[in-house]
Amino acid sequence: MKELDFRKWLNETGVSKKLQSDFVSRLKRLETKLEIFDIDEEYKSDKCHKLLKYLSEGCKKSPYPKNLNLQGTSNQYTVLKYAVKKYISFLESN
Repeated sequence: MKELDFRKWLNETGVSKKLQSDFVSRLKRLETKLEIFDIDEEYKSDKCHKLLKYLSEGCKKSPYPKNLNLQGTSNQYTVLKYAVKKYISFLESN
């Protein structure tokens, strides 16, 4: 992940420091939990469609080395998807 550039872009678009940290930590969580080396590679391969589909389906069957194993509400999936979509917007703006 291009963390510093992403934070700079978020800052320029008016996102608070707290929310910037939330986005970055959610993306890092996905990379770690799913054993994705880099979300940028996911974007290069299919613009994160596979990842977004996985999150949309509630992480039922993982196309990744590991599953997220989230416990709780669908809100967890929603915030993760939102972070991924925000990162996609950042990548597409460059």
